[in-house]
Amino acid sequence: MTPLLFFVITIIFAAGAAAGAFLANTFRNKQERVCRGSVRIGPSTVAGRGAFALKAIKEGDIIERCPALEVTDKDIGGELLNYVFYGSAEDRRLIAMGYGMMFNHSSTPNVAYYREDGPTGTELILYALHSIAEGEEMYYNYGDDWWRTRGATCE
Repeated sequence: MTPLLFFVITIIFAAGAAAGAFLANTFRNKQERVCRGSVRIGPSTVAGRGAFALKAIKEGDIIERCPALEVTDKDIGGELLNYVFYGSAEDRRLIAMGYGMMFNHSSTPNVAYYREDGPTGTELILYALHSIAEGEEMYYNYGDDWWRTRGATCE
């Protein structure tokens, strides 16, 4: 191989690697804005403990990615039943790690969540439905089934 050919191949390889890293970083940053360190737990304005914004959070920002364990209804009971999310089947539940279990209910929530299954397992992704001010308590809607299965009504 001539020195010129080696030089050209090296330049092409380096340019390709740099372009790949740039594109991956660009798309990842546009796809997901995670507000690290944006939640604190404190006395709730509605019940027990709650989750509060440590800083201003923009609409669409991901507040927390909560690793979750999927269990069956038989695995849980008592007070824990009030802190689980619906799983992949009717008799399955998700136990959220982190602060995910500490958000209270509101019929007018400022946070929502979705489930994401990835290479490291299931996660619940909590994100802002609209801008949230620093110090504001954060809520999501537990859903009608949550209240119905507990013989309670939503206020």
